[in-house]
Amino acid sequence: MGIIRVKKDSNYSVINNTGLKDERLSWKAKGILAYALTLPDDWTFHISELARHAKDGEDSLRTGFKELKELGYVKRYPVRDGNTKKITRWDTEIYETPQRNMPQVENQDVVKPYVENQTLLNTNRLTTNKRNTNIQNTNHFDDMDKLDSRVFINERVKVSCNFIKGMGIPLSEIAIAELGDFCNLFSDELIQYAINKAVDENAPRWNYIKAILRNWKEQEVKTLVDVAIIDRRFEMSKKKKYNGTGRKYSNRKEIVPDWLYKDDESTNLEEERKTVQSIDEERERLQEVLNKYRS
Repeated sequence: MGIIRVKKDSNYSVINNTGLKDERLSWKAKGILAYALTLPDDWTFHISELARHAKDGEDSLRTGFKELKELGYVKRYPVRDGNTKKITRWDTEIYETPQRNMPQVENQDVVKPYVENQTLLNTNRLTTNKRNTNIQNTNHFDDMDKLDSRVFINERVKVSCNFIKGMGIPLSEIAIAELGDFCNLFSDELIQYAINKAVDENAPRWNYIKAILRNWKEQEVKTLVDVAIIDRRFEMSKKKKYNGTGRKYSNRKEIVPDWLYKDDESTNLEEERKTVQSIDEERERLQEVLNKYRS
């Protein structure tokens, strides 16, 4: 195999080869790491924005970042307001070499560590400069048992509340009541996915989580498969918006009733859901036939 190299006089980066040669990482994770290390110091980390630069989509990107987190190449931690101690944003740091003894998150809320590596041309840490979200939730509750006398909550709601609390997201009494309504509509798996999605998109606050769940309610989401279908549809629409080519049309606008879009979207979601279910059923049938032959 021949390797054709170009003269490195412009548009290039110098990075440490440790991550690229780490056999524990998938090629996907290595590619994400290499790309991230070419970004400038002041680049704002955002999953949905980063996903625009490749065709994989957000789910694939999250999977790769999960690998990097588990092996010490990526660290995300909350930054709290010095006075209120509330989380204002989540910062992300990306390392060229895995960090075995990474500092505890609780000790990194206000003062961010400095990563010294001044000899490289590209960055080895990636921090966000997201504006302060100014979370204004009041009457936050840390003890779910004390809340039973005020708001009726069951064990499922307690589990979701504790999961949100573990992310450092405050909840008011009203927010907990709203969460209870969503717990009646969605599974624990979907609730936790929405929470993780909000954190990954640098919006660790209840109103953002609520917006995600409300959208799923309107889309009649039932499973993570439905979420994947909606996310894929959203990614395709973004690509069409940013990369669309073709004939140019006039600026004439025609008024189309909202119900037309809603019915079409719900029908498409149902059709895609049936397609996924049919594939799963066929896979199970073939597996049963294969097991008979093996026995």
